[in-house]
Amino acid sequence: MKKALGIMLILIGFALVVILKIGISKETAWMFEYGNWPLIILALALLVPGLILYNKNR
Repeated sequence: MKKALGIMLILIGFALVVILKIGISKETAWMFEYGNWPLIILALALLVPGLILYNKNR
């Protein structure tokens, strides 16, 4: 279960990074309301624990 949670966190964090890389569009404009940094911090906050959970339960 922890491994699955780690994979889900990694996928969500990766999706945020892809959205950040693609940039602003009509559908994602609300994400960039406060700039890029909150999105980067949120992606890191999801990726790092996801990677830790995944690697611990390999």
